[in-house]
Order: sequence, then C-alpha cells, then structure tokens
Amino acid sequence: FSLSVFDSFQRIKPREKKDTPVRIIDVDEASLKAHGQWPWPRTDIAKMVKNLGEMGAAAISFDIVFSEPDRTSPARILEQLRRSGTLEGTLSTSGPLDNDDVFADTIDDWPVIAGMVLLRAPNETKALVKTGIAVAGSDPRDALVTYGGIVGNLPALESAAKGVGYFSFEPDRFDRTVRRLPVVARRGEDIHPSLLAESLRVAQQAGTIILKSSDASGEQDWGESVSMVAAKVGQLEIPTNEAGEIWIYHAGHQPERFISAHKLVNATAADLEKMRPFIEGHIVLIGASAAGLLDVVATPISSSTAGVEVQAEALEMVLSGQYLHRPDWARGLELAATVLFSCLLIFLMPAIGPLWCAVLGAFVVAICVGGSWFAFSHYNYLFDTVYPLAGATFVYLVVSGVLFLTAENQRIAIRQAFAQYLAPELVERLADDPSALKLGGEERELTVLFSDVRGFTSLSEKLTSEELAELMNAYFTPMTSVLLRSEATIDKYIGDAIMAFWNAPLDVENHAARACEAALDMIDTLETLRQERGIDLNIGIGLNTGVCSVGNFGSDQRFNYSALGDAVNLSARIEGLTKYYGADILIGSSTAAKALDFALLELDLIRVVGKTRPERIFAVLGEEEFANTHEFLVFKASHEEALAAYRSRKWTRALGAFAKAKFQAEELGLYLLNYEKVAALYEERILKFRKRPPPLAWDGVSDAESK
Repeated sequence: FSLSVFDSFQRIKPREKKDTPVRIIDVDEASLKAHGQWPWPRTDIAKMVKNLGEMGAAAISFDIVFSEPDRTSPARILEQLRRSGTLEGTLSTSGPLDNDDVFADTIDDWPVIAGMVLLRAPNETKALVKTGIAVAGSDPRDALVTYGGIVGNLPALESAAKGVGYFSFEPDRFDRTVRRLPVVARRGEDIHPSLLAESLRVAQQAGTIILKSSDASGEQDWGESVSMVAAKVGQLEIPTNEAGEIWIYHAGHQPERFISAHKLVNATAADLEKMRPFIEGHIVLIGASAAGLLDVVATPISSSTAGVEVQAEALEMVLSGQYLHRPDWARGLELAATVLFSCLLIFLMPAIGPLWCAVLGAFVVAICVGGSWFAFSHYNYLFDTVYPLAGATFVYLVVSGVLFLTAENQRIAIRQAFAQYLAPELVERLADDPSALKLGGEERELTVLFSDVRGFTSLSEKLTSEELAELMNAYFTPMTSVLLRSEATIDKYIGDAIMAFWNAPLDVENHAARACEAALDMIDTLETLRQERGIDLNIGIGLNTGVCSVGNFGSDQRFNYSALGDAVNLSARIEGLTKYYGADILIGSSTAAKALDFALLELDLIRVVGKTRPERIFAVLGEEEFANTHEFLVFKASHEEALAAYRSRKWTRALGAFAKAKFQAEELGLYLLNYEKVAALYEERILKFRKRPPPLAWDGVSDAESK
C-alpha cells in the first residue's frame, strides 16, 4: 500500500521532461524485421559502436550481455563444417575469422561500458572491476545490496571495455515492480558499479567512484550501523538510501530518446552526419525493446517498460538533478506520527466517542495525505502515509471494540435491572441511552389504564399473607404479559391495582385501540385464572386518552418512569366507576373516539369527583365482530333511545326503553356489563326526578358521589 501511494504520486506528477544527453539505440521490432533475428553478428554490433564513436558519443553502454562466443564467426562455422566432414583440407580466407576479436578491437577504440547481470544464486563466474572504489567514512559494504553470482561477458570484451557495470534490477517482492536501482552492489568482497554509475564515470572520464557513508564528515548518522548516503561519480554526487539505492523518478516514455538499431547498422555517411547532433556528447544506451527478447519490466507508471528505458530514466534523473528523496529519518517520523495519532485516539475516543473521532480521523487523513503530497510535489520527498493511517485505524477499531463491549456490558446491566418492571421497548431505549435515566419529562398523548381487583379487602381477610401474596403473583404475571404484549409500559403496581400506559416512551400506532384490545384480553385471561384457581376474582378496568407529561419522576435518590396529568387522574376516576355501573371495562370519550370499531355502549354523562367538566363514559363490550352483530345493534339502539328519553325528561318513555333494553341484554348474554344494574340506576334516578324534577338548566349530567 505504501509503495502504491508513491506510485500514484508519480503518475499524478511525473518527472519534468528535460532535454538531457541520454539516447537509446533500440533493438526493436522494426530492427529485427529489417536486419534479421537476434543475436546479430558481432561485426554488425561493432559497426554500431564504431559509428557511435565517430559521431562523438560520450559513453556507449550496453544493456546487453555477451556471455558466449558469436556463433556466426567464420572460424566457428569452418570448425563446424570440418567436424561434420563437409569441409576437407584447408580453405583460403581473407579478413579476420573471429567476430568477437573484431568486436573487442572496436570496443577498445571507444568509450564503451560492457553490461553484466548480477544474480542472487551464487556461481564461480568472475567479472572485472574497471573502476576504483573509494570510501569517505567507514566501509558501508555490509549495508549494500548483496548478490551471489554473475553473468558476465567474454573476457576479451570486458578487457577492452572502459567500464563494466551491471544492469540488473531488484524489483519489489510485493508486486515485482522496479522502483529502485542500486548505484553499487556487493558480491563477496567486491563492490561492483551499476551501468548507471559506469556510464556517468566514463562520460566524465573519471577514474574513481567515491562512496559516502553515514559517519563521513559533514553527515548526520541516525543509527548505530554504518550505511551509505551518497555516491560521488566525477562531478556528480548521487544521494542514495542506506543500501546504496536510488528511487527512480520516471518522466514516462519519450520516443525522441530512441533510434532504431538497424538505422545505425545500415547508415551511410550522410545518415551519420544527420544523426551526429543527436549522438554527439551523449550517453548512448544500447538495448532491446522487442517483445520476444524479454527485456521488459514493470515500473510505477507502466506495467511494461523496456529495461534499457528504465536505465535511461535513471540517467536522466541524475543528470537533471530531479531526485526522489526517501531520507533515513523518514521511517522514524512515520512511526512517531503513528504513535501520536494512536495515543490521541486512545485518550479522545472515550471522551468524545467514535463518531467524532471518525470525523477527527478524516481530518487527520486529509493532513497526512495532503502533507505527503505537498512534500512530494514541491520537494520530491517520499513520506509514507499508510503506516500512520493504518496504525491509527487499527487503534480506532480496537478502542471502538473496547468501548462497544463496555457499553454492551452496561446495556446488559440495565436490561437485567429494569426488564422486570418496564416494557421491553423502554428497556432497550434505556440500554441504548443510559443518559435517559434522569429526572424530567415530555408531553405526549397517552392512553392510560387503571385496573383494580374488586372486593380485595374482603378477599385478603379470607387468606393468609402467604396465600394472598401467591395469589397476587399468579394474577399480576399473566396480566403483565398481556400488557407488555400490547406494547404497554407498566407504570406501577399499587397493592392490587395496575397502572399502565401506551405511546411512551416509543410511539404506538392506534394506541387507544391497542389499549381496548389489551383490556378485553385481560378479562379473558382473568376468566382462565378463575377456572384454574376455582376462585371468584373480578376486576374493573378504566381507560382514558389525553396529553400527559411522561418521563422519570421522583427524587435524585429514587425515581421511576411514569405519567402525570389530568388524563391520568380521569382514568383512575373512570376505573372507580366500574363498580357503580357494573361494567368490567369503562373508557372516556377521547378513547371512545379513537376506538370506533369496538362494541361501545355509552352509559352516562357524569362529573367525577374533583372535576367540573362532565365526561361521557362508555362500556367496552367486545371487538368489531361483536359490534356488527344484529342483536348488539338492536340492543344498542334501545339503550340509546332510553338515554335520549331520559335526557329529554320523558320519564315514562325512558322507563319503557330501559326495560326493553334490559330484556335484550339478557337475551344477548352480555358478560362484560351487568346491564340490570345500569337500568336499575336510571330507574332510581327517574323515580327521584318524578318526585323532584331537575332544574330547567339540567343537561342530563350526574355527579359521582365518591372516587
């Protein structure tokens, strides 16, 4: 990843193209087509060298190795003919018989650098070192790139050459891409110069390459071991990394660098004069780009580049002074940045949380990447952003995991503490946001339920305290299940009473209808409990809908999630009226308006204790299926006729209608309402009003005498 970042920088901003004195004689596809397959006779290559030398080339460097004798030499052909018996006796010939001798004689006349290949695998091949190697400071050879073997040239060719340098690369093992080139390398105790170094040395007619160590005069040594920092070749000082390598800064393919090799072999005197300005005073590299010759490598800006062109890129970089710098203290800076960013995350994440740290991290990423790009684009420095960002990301993930586990443990503790008392939705909300456990509330429309066991006082007198406790636990458990199933929040248990509400802390759709369903389910569940226990147990349920203040109320030492408000008080009063009217479930008018699909029966317009405004109350007698039956609709019509006659002071008509409705109720078999008690209540009121009529302003409202 680090290397890919450096590669991206080069692709975005390649090295500036300058007219540097570097040229390539290319054995390309056109040359093979025009002059025949490779290898060519050494006499033709000698002709190339001679033509280049006569045109004034400052150095002629071979990115080719001549490790075996030329098979096209006349002497070798004659020997093969004699061995096969084709040729007998002697054959008179004129001219030299060995092409390699001709090639060596030509090399001796001109500034030629022979190329060789260094291998990791050891062998016994020897190679000449044609240059002196001097050291400024301690010997850095232990830090240099080390090889074991050599593929060299024929001894006669190396002896004739003015220099011998290796042209092999050391690609990165991660992706086999060539990014660096060792200026010098070690094989055994010998230090060999690269083709780059020898080309520069011969072109400047210098005799010695000086290696500068990290402990040389004027250098800052950043480590205990001695490393290389530069190589001085003639007048040029080449900065290197600790292993004596340079990072190659590519400008990209430049066709103007190239001359096809066949043009040089077959050139006339006129052709050479035309080419002279292109060659004179230049370092000329001879190599191959033809696909079949397999001298192709991957570079940061191209997946397929001729090896000789990479050598040219390195030479141009040195001659133009456009170096890439990867200083030896860069890694220390990167590690320090990694530690700094990681420590900041460790300390900040618990305080500001992962989300804000992610925002901060994005800012840090921008600084790192932007700083690295600025250093590259303005000063050609290579600073790695991957290590600091990868390290910080790793720490971010680890600390996030720790914080998550800590928060999850806190959630588990909250769930265990409150799961028995609160609705699951509320438990999850508190688990997700423990800060919600504080005093305060919000206004929400709620449907509030109060339920009470009738005759609890007399029941408790008949049972021991253990039996009473066991009975109430058996009662509360299924009732609680019913309420929680309907998404209610259990507010509290008050002796034999239950208070619950819907639509807080989370929204509950159609909460009034859900409350009516739950109330009916509670009555059915109570019937099952009565049959199992063989005990006469009855409850009254009151429901009311209205805006309440809901939240955590109590003291700093102890509080609970509850609801307060007039709607809550009215719900409690409505529950108290269930005994008076003989109804199991009574609801207020606001609840009835939101539960129209249920079998509802208006019972009265009553002013409860503590309120001045009257409330219309309804009995819940069943769900939608029952509400749409013909029998219920007939009964409901008779009851509403009786109420209308009563409120119109038509006492005789009202008595007849109530009697009719009572008969229909018996036929209907109502089990959630003792309608006989309702009819008796109105009959009693009518008898009183006949004796003492209500005032003219009477509107049919009755007053509750108790809570």
